[in-house]
Amino acid sequence: MGKNVHFDQAGSQTGGSGRSAILVVASQAVIEEFRAGSQGDLVLGLHLLAMEPHEFLPAHMLQDMTMAVIEVHPEDQRSMARLTRVCEAFPTLPVVAAISDASVALVRALVREGICDVVSLPLDLDEILQISLDTLARQQVRIPQTGALAPVLAVTRSISGCGATSIATHLAADLAGHEEGGKGTVIVDLDLQFGHVGHYLGTTARGNLNDLLAAGNRLDEELLGSVLGAAGGGLWVIAAPEAIMPLEAVDTDQLLRVIHLLRQRFDHVVLDLPANWTNWTLSAAVGAEVIVLVVELSIASLREARRRLDLFASVGIAPQSIAIVVNRAEKRLFRTIDVSDAARTLGHAVLGTIALDAPQVEAAQAEGRLVGQVQRKSRFAADVRTLAETLRTGLRVGEN
Repeated sequence: MGKNVHFDQAGSQTGGSGRSAILVVASQAVIEEFRAGSQGDLVLGLHLLAMEPHEFLPAHMLQDMTMAVIEVHPEDQRSMARLTRVCEAFPTLPVVAAISDASVALVRALVREGICDVVSLPLDLDEILQISLDTLARQQVRIPQTGALAPVLAVTRSISGCGATSIATHLAADLAGHEEGGKGTVIVDLDLQFGHVGHYLGTTARGNLNDLLAAGNRLDEELLGSVLGAAGGGLWVIAAPEAIMPLEAVDTDQLLRVIHLLRQRFDHVVLDLPANWTNWTLSAAVGAEVIVLVVELSIASLREARRRLDLFASVGIAPQSIAIVVNRAEKRLFRTIDVSDAARTLGHAVLGTIALDAPQVEAAQAEGRLVGQVQRKSRFAADVRTLAETLRTGLRVGEN
């Protein structure tokens, strides 16, 4: 059923204020195919401008627009430069890149240039309208930024069971104990199916992460306060859902809004990532200042760690943002694999090692406490403190 409206030519007036004005900039062939495919089911306020991807786009064409869809040829430096100029000149204007066969790495690169979304070619009217509606919804719930945002430290694992959550909780506690901002540190358990951060730190709260993810436009400071669990010493916890939650149920934009709110509310944000990788886990990782990748000295762990490093590289995460940490490192002669072997295998330096101290770690977690609270002379706690001191030098509020 048609919308009983029409296309406007670029630059024409579409009526009173408040009406959406979307500019589509694409080559003549793409525009003609778009017109033909729409078959009269057209939209008022949609402006079409036929222009080759490398041609200069006058600023006045964008001044009264609520969104711009711009064809981009990534292999053409002039086309990419045009996109960059638009994003820099109109930082609050949602810009959508129209591109053929966009890879994950390319999408990440375009996002870093400032775009808000990507559409495929040939253009589809319904897809453009849906992105327009989604963009408007995001703008309506956007939380105003006040001051610098807190840095994010994401902790991930090479394989399940390698102790990443134990390290994440202790790193978060160390950050909380050394910050000067007075707002505390929050650790978010993003392992929606097997998360134990809340149990390890002995916290309870009326809600959990799922309450924030399901809040939609209701996401605010009051709701956030209702799901925070206090772990003491300036450390706060957002626990994983009690019930197993499908990974595909997470809305990436909503998760990023949650993280953004946390970055305004706290001095540091620590993310305990799940073992499985999805679009939303990658999106969370891409936004982190430091990613701590926890490995063990085993062939299986190092193999999976190498695959994760390749994944990070494919989405544009810089190697210097990744910290390799070897957990359960035993200092004994005649090991089959040692730390230097791990560094050579991964092609990446090892930032630190954590001693094998399983009985003390397990005992502390069973009590919902940190290892240092149970055993002051723990080798595990000492190694984590050394690691945390190194990481803190790379986490400075306001450098992002």
